Amino acid sequence: MQATIDIPQIVSRLDSSDLAEFDEGAIRDALGDIAAIQTWVDQRKIELTRRLQQLATHSPSIHPQHVLATAGNTSRYDAYRELQRASTLDQFPNLAKVFASGQISTAHLDVMARTVHHLDPLESAQLSKRGDWLNTIATHTSPDNFARAIRHEVAKLHGDGGAAKLERQRGDSLLRHWVDRDSGMVHLHSRLDPESGLRVIGRIEQVAEQLFHGAKIETCPSDDRRNGHLAALALVGLIDKSGQVSSDSPLSPNTRAEVSVVIDYETLVSGIHKHSVVHTGFETELPLETIRRMACEAEIIPIVLGKNGVVLDVGRSSRLASRYQRLALGAMYTHCAIPNCNVSINRCQPHHILYWRKGGRTDMNNLVPLCPTHHRNVHEGQWSLNLDSKSRRLTVVYPDGVSMATVPHRARSSPDSGDEIEEDHV
Repeated sequence: MQATIDIPQIVSRLDSSDLAEFDEGAIRDALGDIAAIQTWVDQRKIELTRRLQQLATHSPSIHPQHVLATAGNTSRYDAYRELQRASTLDQFPNLAKVFASGQISTAHLDVMARTVHHLDPLESAQLSKRGDWLNTIATHTSPDNFARAIRHEVAKLHGDGGAAKLERQRGDSLLRHWVDRDSGMVHLHSRLDPESGLRVIGRIEQVAEQLFHGAKIETCPSDDRRNGHLAALALVGLIDKSGQVSSDSPLSPNTRAEVSVVIDYETLVSGIHKHSVVHTGFETELPLETIRRMACEAEIIPIVLGKNGVVLDVGRSSRLASRYQRLALGAMYTHCAIPNCNVSINRCQPHHILYWRKGGRTDMNNLVPLCPTHHRNVHEGQWSLNLDSKSRRLTVVYPDGVSMATVPHRARSSPDSGDEIEEDHV
């Protein structure tokens, strides 16, 4: 248990000190004292919040969020966060014990609150059963590392590797805009699923990097606002294709974003394990199958690590179809290779029939064009593909056992091509 803190003594000591005389050691000690006071304040505030919630259950006239905001002179959001912290301690009593002893902070509680917000009741119940593990991790890690550990643990709760969660996130995406009355500036606020977010970030950073090394921009500030300004110009350029756009320019619609994902070889080949390393460079996570699919699409560059942490392959030289291979696919296909799909070949990505991680090569007899939707279905929906390298006959076996076969549109004029689409049940 945490030792009793003499708050008045700490406050008196700090108040009587001459801060101008403090060296680094004294500053560290003073900050530690302030942290102790903050912990005491946070604990008392949550105790009062929980008591307020109890009173509200018997008195409808009491509105805890309003009371917290007005009495504490804070925003309604801050009041809501206090309520979330109290609810988190109710849901995870093991965390309540270590919080009361001062072993974890409100930042740890905020991590749990954000996590639970995105879980269904069954998943929350499963996570709460891991109370001892949660305590061990929380009391031995910083809030940031605690958040990473929780994300990995939550991923285990999803039998599909997080695919369903990603679908929910796609449905929760939004974009809002408004004009600031004081400055007259247009503001954008977006909320994107991790996959879309990485695409957008990758493209903006790609163009911003070119602008950074290009000709001097008169409007660009020279202070710490520079990167943000270049990112804004990059976004505008991507939307209206401003500037001189060449075939290899980052502003070209055919240019793909370059986002690196660090992943260990065992995870890439066999799946998530106890010591998996999967890092996108941003505080977001993607299902493993989504990473594998995006690697095929060249929207990310997989940086594969061996057991000793040495980079084995950055993927570009062997994983990605060349320009000429893409042209060859376009000569055979007018649209997605999946039966009955009419998405244009220009919107498709080359897909490895035999995955690269399983020994597949980036050869024509192992590549077919797939639209983004069907590329997701193959990687994350358990679809099975088989390609006859001579006739280019593609057989698709769906999860329900139904199979369909087809050949490229431009090969159907051949008398040996057979039926355009065949359906069977296996």
